[in-house]
Amino acid sequence: MTIGFVTQQFEKIVEWSFSATQPMVLVWRRGGASSKEVDFEQGPAGRITPRTSNVWVIPADQRSAAEARNVACEFAQLTLSPTILGDSDLRSAADEQDPLLYHLIERIAHVAERGDVLARLLRDTLAQGLSLHIRDHYGQLPSTPPRARFLDSDEQRRLIEFLHDSLDTDIDIPTLAGLVGMTVHGFRRAFIRSFGVTPYRYVLDQRVQRAKTLLATTTLPITEVSLALGFATPSHFTTMFKQRVGVTPTVYRRNT
Repeated sequence: MTIGFVTQQFEKIVEWSFSATQPMVLVWRRGGASSKEVDFEQGPAGRITPRTSNVWVIPADQRSAAEARNVACEFAQLTLSPTILGDSDLRSAADEQDPLLYHLIERIAHVAERGDVLARLLRDTLAQGLSLHIRDHYGQLPSTPPRARFLDSDEQRRLIEFLHDSLDTDIDIPTLAGLVGMTVHGFRRAFIRSFGVTPYRYVLDQRVQRAKTLLATTTLPITEVSLALGFATPSHFTTMFKQRVGVTPTVYRRNT
């Protein structure tokens, strides 16, 4: 297991995306964010309020993403080796507090810079305690989940029409699930199987595609384009657009 201590500060909106071959656990040590939204390929989704000792558990080979604004935080990033879990899998988690894990991390951080024998023994012992706690608290026996069903053509049509008509609004997964009469968890799995991406990613991709059309065919200011497509701020729009298109909206408009 490797443990990294990370400090981040962003006034604008920032997006994290994880898809690792090894399981990861992030532990929020201190700081805050005015808003944070998480989305797992299989697991929790929605808005959370980060607090000290919050954990974000990311199983191996599972995609997850988060978006936050006004971030000023410190967190620990634990990358787990397969031997720690043995025959267990990790369950995903995003809005749970784990005081024990937090205090173990803080104790390791306290002696991290020391090189004496006692400090090294203490770090090794605490790390072993971390591993056992994670396996006991977040581990689960491997299972074959029920196969997600496909959304039929009528359900896909209803969702596409609703999404395309609502790109300027705050779209949430419970509303989408209600359109097709499904639970949130069942809907997310069916959506991924039918569209190949999470609902969050699909909406973001559609907003960027609509933005490309507006930039190429209208003279709307960048600020109005971002508001018309539901982005929180023009800077958020610019960041997301550049990540997916490779250039800023201004450059894209100039080149079309």
